[in-house]
Amino acid sequence: MSMLRQPMLIAGALVIVLAISAACSPTIVRNPLAGTQWRLIELDGRAPIPTGEPLTLRFDQGDQAGGNSGCNLYGGSYRATNTALTFGALASTQRACLDPALNDQETAFYQALGAVVSYELVGGQLVLKDAASAARLRFVQV
Repeated sequence: MSMLRQPMLIAGALVIVLAISAACSPTIVRNPLAGTQWRLIELDGRAPIPTGEPLTLRFDQGDQAGGNSGCNLYGGSYRATNTALTFGALASTQRACLDPALNDQETAFYQALGAVVSYELVGGQLVLKDAASAARLRFVQV
């Protein structure tokens, strides 16, 4: 084999190995929600009832989310990929709201979170949507 042909064969083999390696490597999808915190500005098309504590949603770096639902603190798992978002079972403290309207709002908040299947980041807002692509919750980043 000539001295010129051997380096070309090695270079060709290296290109093939790199191409196969790149094709087999898992694609890492960055989760833009991880490490962010949000304040609710709209629930099912309406502004939330003002409370002493704003309704919030926090996404940890791992797979945990939580926040304040008005009268209680809540938390649970979440999964976000590209624009898909789902929450696992959420647990909350069990304080009763003194105002029945706040109880209703908190129930609607948890129901909306349970219906979420996708999200969109638009103009500094986080919009959580259900299976019909209806905006159920709208947040601003804090």
